[in-house]
Amino acid sequence: MDSTSFIWAVAAIVVLGIEMMLGTVYLLAWSAGLAVGALLQWLSGSLPAAASLAALTVLAGSLLAHRVRVTRRPVMADPDIGGEARLLTPLANARWRVEFRGTQWDARIVRGAEFAAPGASARVCGREANCLLLELSQGES
Repeated sequence: MDSTSFIWAVAAIVVLGIEMMLGTVYLLAWSAGLAVGALLQWLSGSLPAAASLAALTVLAGSLLAHRVRVTRRPVMADPDIGGEARLLTPLANARWRVEFRGTQWDARIVRGAEFAAPGASARVCGREANCLLLELSQGES
């Protein structure tokens, strides 16, 4: 093994170690590209060929890593959706102060505002920042 391919191999191992510490997927592509470059440099002795194939490997691996990360994003379910809130005090514009999970929240009624009255129950159907979105039905009070 000549010194150039040795440098490629050491760089691949170092980048792989950094990948293990950071947990990104993209550095795997870089490590694989460096390893391919080391192998091709050792087999052929051609630095331009090794660099070209390494660059293609990094590009393909990065695109694959990006695709995997985008398609496998975990969807975090909001545990508040479906919960019951009790209307306390009316505010302006269909907004209410409500009691939910043992504390008071600001809320906006998105459906059934005509059935709103203090003490009525409402179902949480969403959230906009710290404001709960509520649904009321005629039977809930």
